[in-house]
Amino acid sequence: MKTPFKISAILLTVSLTSCSTIFRTKTQTINVFSNADKAQITVNDSVYALPAKIKLLRGKKPLTLSYQSNNKQFDTVVLPKSGPLFYLGNIVTSPLFGVGYWVDLTNKKRYQYKKNIFLNDKDGLEIYEYKADKYIAKREITDSLKQVEILEKIKKHEEATVIKKQKNDAIEFKRFNPTAGTFRFNIQPPTLFLMGFSSKNTNVDYFSNSVGGMGFGFGGDYYYSNKRFFSMELSHRINQFHPPYVDTSYDFLANNLNLSIRKGHRLNRIEYSYGLSFSFFSSEYSKNNRSFQDDYKTIGFSTLFNYQLTSVMYIGIRYNPSVYNFKSIDNGFDYGHIIGIDYRLKF
Repeated sequence: MKTPFKISAILLTVSLTSCSTIFRTKTQTINVFSNADKAQITVNDSVYALPAKIKLLRGKKPLTLSYQSNNKQFDTVVLPKSGPLFYLGNIVTSPLFGVGYWVDLTNKKRYQYKKNIFLNDKDGLEIYEYKADKYIAKREITDSLKQVEILEKIKKHEEATVIKKQKNDAIEFKRFNPTAGTFRFNIQPPTLFLMGFSSKNTNVDYFSNSVGGMGFGFGGDYYYSNKRFFSMELSHRINQFHPPYVDTSYDFLANNLNLSIRKGHRLNRIEYSYGLSFSFFSSEYSKNNRSFQDDYKTIGFSTLFNYQLTSVMYIGIRYNPSVYNFKSIDNGFDYGHIIGIDYRLKF
C-alpha cells in the first residue's frame, strides 16, 4: 500500500506545482545588439551600451526598449509569450483535467521575451545587407575582411534563394494555370469506393454493392489547349480492405483492373472529364462449400470530377459504369460500376 500511495503523492505534487513552477526561473536574460558604432538602450530606467545582456523579471507586461544613437532614436515594444514548457510540459497533467495548465495560468514564470533582439540603425538596406549586419552584430565581429566575406556569402545565398523562389513560383503558377502542351503525371492512392455487381454475374443473386478501399492507380493528362486536355489512366481496385493477392477468409473477393481514356475541361481549379472505360474483372467466391473464379472483361464509360486543393493535390468523385460484358457464356449488355472518392497527386 505504501508504494501506490507514494506514487500518487508524487503525481499530485507535480500536477499542482506545474512545469513553469518547477523548471522556470523568475528571471531571464535577453541579448540586444545593433549595427550602429555607438548605441544604447534604456530599459526600466536603466541605460545599457550595446551590445548588452540584460537580466529581466518574467511577466505578462510588454517590455519597452528605448533606443538611441548618433543616427536614430526610437522605442521598440517586445511582447511576452508563453514558453514551450507551458504547452509541452503540462501534457502529463491532461488526465487530471489539465491541472498544470490552470496553475501555470496564474504563474508569471510561464512568460518569456524574445531572447535575441536586433535593432537596425541603417535605412535602405537590402535584405542580404540586413541579414549580414544582424549576423555580424550578434557575434561582435570586428575584422573588416571577415565582415566583407560574410556580406558576400549572404548576398550569394540570397541571390540563389531569390532565383530558386522565382523558379518555384513559376512552376506553381503553371500547375494552377496549365497551358497548351503541358503534360502532368498523376498517381492515385487508395480511397473509399463502391464496386457494383450485376445480378447476371454468376457469383451474386441480385445487384449488390461492395465497399472497398484498397488499390492504386497512375496516369497522365495532356493539355492540348489552356482549358482542354486528354487523360489516360490505369487503376486497380479491390472490393475489400486488404492488400491484393493476400489469402483471406472473405466469401467474395473481386479485383477490377481499369483503363480509362477521357476528354477533360478545366475551369479555374475545377476539372471534369468523360470518356470510355475498359475493365477486367476477376472475382473469387464460395458457393455450396466450393470455390469458384469468374473472369470477364467489360466496356463502359468513365467520368471524373476533381477540385484542385494545392498545386499537386486533387480531390473529387469518379464514376465508371460498365454497360457491356464479354464473357465466354452469357455475354451482352450488363450494368456494373465503380463509384467513389478520387484523390490524386499531379506532378
